[in-house]
Amino acid sequence: MIQFSNPDGMLSAPFDNCLLKIMKIVLLSDVPKLGRKSEVKNVSPGYARNFLFPRGLAMVLTGAVAMDLEFKNETKKKEAEKELAEAETMAQKLDGLEVEIAMKVSKGGAVYAGVSTQKIAETLSRLGFKVAKNQIRITSPIKKVGDYMVAVTLPHGLEAEVKVIVVPELED
Repeated sequence: MIQFSNPDGMLSAPFDNCLLKIMKIVLLSDVPKLGRKSEVKNVSPGYARNFLFPRGLAMVLTGAVAMDLEFKNETKKKEAEKELAEAETMAQKLDGLEVEIAMKVSKGGAVYAGVSTQKIAETLSRLGFKVAKNQIRITSPIKKVGDYMVAVTLPHGLEAEVKVIVVPELED
């Protein structure tokens, strides 16, 4: 074990310097009431040494760690920008799109099984859009033949309006 000496010449353990009042650390995972993963925080040496380090929740901020953290943040930022551009493109393509869904209909024009978000998501996926059923919001149940406006929620808070046209299924 490496030991350090303080100004009095006495041997001491690492980080046991009374002059060191705060320590810069990088969080390796989310810590309640302290911060989220990859954040740089100032903490007391005792808290870091006795709680964070033994549990693998943090590590000391050094030059190499700071550079690695900066690189990861830049990469994460570029990925978020790319994802935002893709979501904006999808929102532009989806906005105003008309989707026709054929359903079995009674003589009165009522749909036997209502049009669900799952059915709309499947139809959109056949058209080449990656949309999950939980991203689709229907304002009122679709149980009759006609035109309906449906909202599609995309990442980054983007939203698109899709027109769903329910038509009777042709019988052979």
